[in-house]
Amino acid sequence: MKIGIIGAGKVGVTLGKYLAGISRKAAGQEFSVAGFYSRSWESIQTAADFTKTKAFEQMDALVKASDTLFITTPDGVIAQIWDCIAKDRLAGKMICHFSGSLSSHVFSGIEETGAAGCSIHPMYAFSDKFTSYQQFHTAELTMEGGSQALQVMKPFFEGLGHTVHIIDSADKIKYHAAAVFASNYVAGLFQVSLGLLGDCGFTQEDALKLLRPLAIGNVNAVLESGPVKALTGPIERGDAETVQKHLNVLAEENIRQIYSSIGRELLAVARQKNPDRDYGALEQIL
Repeated sequence: MKIGIIGAGKVGVTLGKYLAGISRKAAGQEFSVAGFYSRSWESIQTAADFTKTKAFEQMDALVKASDTLFITTPDGVIAQIWDCIAKDRLAGKMICHFSGSLSSHVFSGIEETGAAGCSIHPMYAFSDKFTSYQQFHTAELTMEGGSQALQVMKPFFEGLGHTVHIIDSADKIKYHAAAVFASNYVAGLFQVSLGLLGDCGFTQEDALKLLRPLAIGNVNAVLESGPVKALTGPIERGDAETVQKHLNVLAEENIRQIYSSIGRELLAVARQKNPDRDYGALEQIL
């Protein structure tokens, strides 16, 4: 397998560096990274130099040099890339994109080209182009697409030690929304917390130090035991008075809405944990 990567951002460079650093024989087959193509020649060179692979000035040259293509561009560009490469000789090639929200249906008419396609999404935070590869071996992956592509790509990544989950194409958007709640939205909630602590006189540095053990402990508890067992706090206790005080002190309407909306979700969790507890007062407040 010779892998060409189209897109030299965080995902593409992480994959390239990770794969280039693995023994050339994995998953029962030989593989290598052919190199990179992207819109910017500077980003192509940077990716190629960092991964010790080849920089391609033309996309069709990369396509010809590869039997497997990883499209790691932003979501809005994937269809455009496909329209371009679909004109090339693709018979027998594997075409994979790494979007969390798009399905393999973006490869319109792929059967007519003789290629096989799938989408691959690592449930992983690509936080930095030059360091994210270091922990990528811990990522679990989700795939959907044509059976021919899945029969190749699933065992390939499993051979590298990854757990691979197959989902239905129709569930891709819901799957991605779930990932966003657990990652990006957590950053948003942290921003709200930091803002409130800033109002109390904390610097951001001190606020982050203050929140660190609380946040890490809570996340670990959820991951180990699930949200029902891990839930603590005023809503779980049925402390309507404290919840009302929180709402009273939140000056911005959008922050109050966030508090109330998530509070209603937590109320449902609390009722699972304490089915005999009366949460009527909290329900009225939220």
